[in-house]
Amino acid sequence: MKVRRFALILAALWLNASHAQESREPAAVSDFLMSDMNGRPVHYAALKGKFTVVIFFSTRCPLSNAFNYRRNTLYLDFKDRVNFIMVDSNSNESLSEMRDYARGVEFDFPVYRDTNHEAADRLGAKVTTDTFVLDSSGTIRYHGYVDDSANEARVHNQGLRRALDAVLTGQPVPMAQTKAFGCTIKRRRAS
Repeated sequence: MKVRRFALILAALWLNASHAQESREPAAVSDFLMSDMNGRPVHYAALKGKFTVVIFFSTRCPLSNAFNYRRNTLYLDFKDRVNFIMVDSNSNESLSEMRDYARGVEFDFPVYRDTNHEAADRLGAKVTTDTFVLDSSGTIRYHGYVDDSANEARVHNQGLRRALDAVLTGQPVPMAQTKAFGCTIKRRRAS
C-alpha cells in the first residue's frame, strides 16, 4: 500500500513538472561577449539578426569535425537570410589553434572564441555540436543537433535545416528540441 501511494505521488510530481516545463515560455538569451579570430571583443548583440544560428565546435573533437562540410553547406545555403556564429568554448584550445584550424579546413563562416564560457553558459551548451536557432529577440527556437548522425550516409533527420526552413516560413519548428552529441565542452576549473 505504501509503495503504491509513493508511486502515485511520484507520478503526480512528474506530471506537474512536465506540464510546467511545457507551458513555460522560452526566455530571451541576454548578451554575451566573445572574441573574433584576431582576439577583438565582439558582443552577440552586434551579430544577431532576424534569425541567428549559434553552433559550438571544437578543433579536436572528431564528432564535431565530422560536421565541418555540412556546417559550411548550411552557411552557404542560408547566409543571406540567417546570421551564423560558430563558437569554440573549449578552455584547452587556444585562439591561435582555433584560427589555424578554421583556415585549414576553410570555414566560410565567421568563428568566435568564447574564452570565459559566457556563450556556452547563456545558451546552456554542453557539447561541441550543440546548435541553437535564436529569433531577433534572442529567444531559442531550436536547440539540438545539426543532423542526427555524424556519418552523413546515416542521417535521417537534418535537425538544423528543418528548423531553419520552419522559422523562415513562419512555421513552428517541428522538433524544437533534439539531443546534440559530441565531445564535452572543456571548461576552466574554478579556483
